[in-house]
Amino acid sequence: MIHQVNQYLQDNNEKVKLFGYFIVMLALALPVSKMLGEAWRQAHLFRAPIRLRHLVGLSLQQVTVILLGIFLGLLLLMTIDPKKRIQATLLWIGVIVGLLGLRSMGLFLPQNFGRFFGLILGNFTWLGSGLLISAFLGGGRRLTRVQTAEALEFRRASKAIYYIITLMVVAGFLEYHVSYPEFLQITEAGISLKAVESMSVSVVQESLLKHAAVSGVFLVTVKQFVQYDAQKDFFVLGPRASGKSLFLIGAYLEALERSRNDESNTPMKPSEDLMDQVEELDRSNSGWTIEATGRGQVKNLAFQYVHGSVFPTNVQLSSADYAGEYLSRLPDALTGLIDEEDTDETLLHLANGITAADTLLLLLDAERFVNNEPLEVSEYFSILQAIDDKDIILVATKTDHLAEDFRNERGLEAHRYYDDFKEYVNEQLRQSNQIDSLVRETAGTEIHPVYYQTHTNEADERVPMRDDRGSVMTVGFERLLEKLGRY
Repeated sequence: MIHQVNQYLQDNNEKVKLFGYFIVMLALALPVSKMLGEAWRQAHLFRAPIRLRHLVGLSLQQVTVILLGIFLGLLLLMTIDPKKRIQATLLWIGVIVGLLGLRSMGLFLPQNFGRFFGLILGNFTWLGSGLLISAFLGGGRRLTRVQTAEALEFRRASKAIYYIITLMVVAGFLEYHVSYPEFLQITEAGISLKAVESMSVSVVQESLLKHAAVSGVFLVTVKQFVQYDAQKDFFVLGPRASGKSLFLIGAYLEALERSRNDESNTPMKPSEDLMDQVEELDRSNSGWTIEATGRGQVKNLAFQYVHGSVFPTNVQLSSADYAGEYLSRLPDALTGLIDEEDTDETLLHLANGITAADTLLLLLDAERFVNNEPLEVSEYFSILQAIDDKDIILVATKTDHLAEDFRNERGLEAHRYYDDFKEYVNEQLRQSNQIDSLVRETAGTEIHPVYYQTHTNEADERVPMRDDRGSVMTVGFERLLEKLGRY
């Protein structure tokens, strides 16, 4: 039962988190609005910007409708944004609850809704002005350029909403709990200072801690609704001929399949070298066409994908397909022990990729393990010593070799019983003292197996299996992309 609950929470993590944030926001919207209402009644500086209307000859109703139009326009842009549509819908509910709270205090909204609609219709021009201002502030040129290489996003609108709400809550909190004399007077004649007997300032202790806690939690919750994608960068390292190119291709193809159901249509921005290799693999009707990178060559392989829909994360996965001898030089390059004249472009690119990444993916060649060949992972230990602030994920490539052993020993297909297969791969690979030590060095990191489904052709060569569309068939990449998004 506990396992099923944990699995449900893991599978529906975003929905559970969103529901929790919504409940908190909904519960706090009413007390926050009441605090703002009381603050408005006794406010002085908080009202000063509104009183500036006297200088331009606007009525209170006109200013109110303009400000309402600006806020609702920004919220409308957020609703149009595919990445923020759900959060915006819930914010609409929170705003309505807050407005009803103010209405119950006789503020902002008339008690008679017919009168409210009459107010809006009577000031429709000013409402339109507010909407135009919000379009400029939150959308700008983005509104006129829908078909671009970027996703349809209105980040400025979300930020503006958060800034407005933060300004209102902070100003309201200060007005409620800081007592000071009125010293500013704004009329049609201009701005002037009032004569005051004393400029004493005091703090109103009543409900201070309660309002501070409510305001803080409310703003943190609203921020979760309006903030955009987090960014995670992963960099892939591996020995020579360990399948770095095929690993990036498999990950990209899986991400491409996932993106077909992504309403945000966020560009994946694959690198040119990666697309060249994807095209080579597509053109082949039988065997592999991706050869190991030669000495002195380097290929930039990179793409990004979006994990999650409610709280999306931009995941950048990149590598440089390089000749394996560079791996041994990386520790010195990372620690600055190599002179600049001895550092070529490839080595510098690798060192910069490692430095910029949040997490390193270290590849383990399962084919070498099965064939009892040198694993060439000793350099990993020096690299781990050269960096001390990176997360590490171990990935076993070419595990189709172990998938056959798994089927023969347990009578199970690896792609159907992936969790069992993953446990099997960890047990097998950790029989190597090198890999077992590497796992221990990375705090017991679980090895994640990936592979292309393969079969043996007439020449006794292992070649990829293809589906009815001629596409290669991969295993483990979907789970890996999910893992990277949640990491």
